Amino acid sequence: MIRVTAFAIGIAALSLALVPSITFAQTSPNPATGGTVEPAPEKEAPAAPGAPSVGSAENEASSIAGRIEAARKQGKDVSKAEAEEKKGEAALQAGYKAEASQHFQRAKEQLGGL
Repeated sequence: MIRVTAFAIGIAALSLALVPSITFAQTSPNPATGGTVEPAPEKEAPAAPGAPSVGSAENEASSIAGRIEAARKQGKDVSKAEAEEKKGEAALQAGYKAEASQHFQRAKEQLGGL
């Protein structure tokens, strides 16, 4: 019986030596600061060809607001344009400039039909 137990212990030890140990993913320490390496900054997806300029999303927001207000003063229904403007503002606040530009463009289209 002692031989079986010693044999079992030997097999267990051999299997532990041959099977790589499981480790958790960790960030590499930065030797200069002792801290961890900073993740790369997120990049915004490129805009589709023909899409409105991403850099002008902030300018579009104020332009649309003014156009909506002018149309409202004329007594026109601006509910659809206003909904698109709100979606654009939310996208802009979340950092999605290309999506914001698309919503602002739709708002312009709604106002163009008025």
